Amino acid sequence: MSVLPRKAVVAIVHTSPETIHADYRRLLALAGMGAAPTPSHHALLIPRHARRMPFPGAGAPPWQLEIIMRLCRVDGIAAIATMLPEPHNDWYGYAAIAASLGSTVLRRAPPLDRATLVAALAPGRIDAHNSLFGATHALAALFRTDAIIRNTGSVIDALAQVRYAGAPLIAVIDATTISDGRDAGAEYAEIRSTILASRDPIALDAIVAAQFGLDPLRDVAFLREAHRRGLGTADLCAITCCGDVEALQDRWGLGDPAPGATLDRFNRWTGADMRTFEGWLYHTGWGRLFQAYQTRYAVRVRR
Repeated sequence: MSVLPRKAVVAIVHTSPETIHADYRRLLALAGMGAAPTPSHHALLIPRHARRMPFPGAGAPPWQLEIIMRLCRVDGIAAIATMLPEPHNDWYGYAAIAASLGSTVLRRAPPLDRATLVAALAPGRIDAHNSLFGATHALAALFRTDAIIRNTGSVIDALAQVRYAGAPLIAVIDATTISDGRDAGAEYAEIRSTILASRDPIALDAIVAAQFGLDPLRDVAFLREAHRRGLGTADLCAITCCGDVEALQDRWGLGDPAPGATLDRFNRWTGADMRTFEGWLYHTGWGRLFQAYQTRYAVRVRR
């Protein structure tokens, strides 16, 4: 898994709240998790969120972290660590999940080697500046603990360090609910019930960028630079999709960004955001699953 495949492969699986566990198992099998010549003895999981407030589609959902952690155990990985920022308001329940499943919580990146699987977990989302918030940004958290990372250099340097260490990579994007933060007035969210994974995070982010109507090589600086440096594949023509590819037939663009709009709501909800969040929480299957995880891990969201 530490060597880039000749042709990047992105796995896609359509899912539902009732089948999410089995669907994640199928997804990671399609993506080649566990196919490394040298088995991984350690795993480092990096869940990322664009907003501390648990807005739908703006953060790695709790089931993503829990399921990946359990699958690592099934794959024979005994030592699992989870990277969480400090300080943080953990309204997604990451710390509680890590503690419950015996994962060590880290604030700084440990030394990486060929026996450490690095799993980048991210939501399906575009941020306020039309720069993709994807799985590659999760890798930047290894070396920079800012919750919001927009600097292309930081993202590229982090990916280069992981590649240089030879650590096997798996990147997973949960697009069960997607979000589009390009409008300063109200953030959009939409159910897509899709999960994606790849051993090449650049290829994965390129596919998601395309779903949001962006050209990865033209519109997204970090994808273009990573592709130029040979750190991944951002050319859509060189990426093979497998699994439930029909789930990507419709693009995910949710709305045109307001001219000059910027999103400065990382720590708060607007009234419109509150209505969107509560509608999702109480009236969709994914929202009800989110509530179930909050109850299971005793996470309280303060409004």
